[in-house]
Amino acid sequence: MTHFKEKALSSSPIQPVCWYRKVDDTLVVLRKDKYPTSLLQHLNTQHSRIKFTMETVNDNKLPFLDVLVSRDPCNKIQTTVYRKPINSDQYIHFNSTHPPKTKSGVISTLTRRAKKICSRSDDLEHELNHLQRVFTNLNQYPTKLVKRTIAITLQDKPKLTKH
Repeated sequence: MTHFKEKALSSSPIQPVCWYRKVDDTLVVLRKDKYPTSLLQHLNTQHSRIKFTMETVNDNKLPFLDVLVSRDPCNKIQTTVYRKPINSDQYIHFNSTHPPKTKSGVISTLTRRAKKICSRSDDLEHELNHLQRVFTNLNQYPTKLVKRTIAITLQDKPKLTKH
């Protein structure tokens, strides 16, 4: 895909401000005076088996992977956790036979994700409250375990790895 991108953009009438790709999802930012459909049409003529689709900003918001990217009234970019409308919030049930470390690992992973994605503290707080409700109400985790796991995860310092 890197070769495809380089070749396609070298002949494109529109040059993106930025291009971020994760597997088969691409986030492209264009200048305001450029039309995204022109770039989309150009990309879709480059290879017979590679076809792009497009989502555009709606109400100053655009989902990309599990991130909702938005622009605030001051034109600043904000990010928060995004869930597709079909998301069920079903995770490993507490009464399953998974090891306790696996169960707490799911909570800590989603807590770290929220901490990394949420650019505003109130969005982070909202997401952490959501996780508490989901794990205690839908997945039957003890409230004390959920709160303790979230608190410990928020305190964790990134671990340094030796090379």
